[in-house]
Amino acid sequence: MQPKRIFIAAAIAMALTACDSSNAGLSYPAPDNICGIPADKEALESLLDDGDELEQDTGPFSLTEGQFCHMYVDGNDSVVSDGNWHENGYELRDLFQDYEAKNLRYFKGDTYASWHRGVATLIPCPGVSKEGDIVSVEVKDMKWNEESQALLERLVPSYFDTYKKKLGCQP
Repeated sequence: MQPKRIFIAAAIAMALTACDSSNAGLSYPAPDNICGIPADKEALESLLDDGDELEQDTGPFSLTEGQFCHMYVDGNDSVVSDGNWHENGYELRDLFQDYEAKNLRYFKGDTYASWHRGVATLIPCPGVSKEGDIVSVEVKDMKWNEESQALLERLVPSYFDTYKKKLGCQP
């Protein structure tokens, strides 16, 4: 009788462990894009929260109007990409005048800036949007951890390049 109880207890413990999202990983297929713009699948999979359902929402604005992309996992923000247009003369450092970014560092010749939970760049793109001639694009990990900054730095160079091409900006 005792071995049967041990077996049942072990089976229940294994079932409960399998349901624990912190160990199970993603229960949805990992995307290879952020709202239609290709992104490094492995980095994105590591940044997205564990859960059962992924939803991508671009909101009502087009890329030329300043589109954002919310990637929701089980209804909660997980990864967010945000594009905002600015007039000529706007610089990457201007992005950080409105909020404090911890561990801010510039890399690739000051083309990108990264901090604990995000990474950003400016894309010169005159004549594409009536909103401005430069678009700032940020990608943020909403529930960041110690690995987020490195993952975001790996994710964004090709993402930002594709974003620029999708907008139709001149090289």
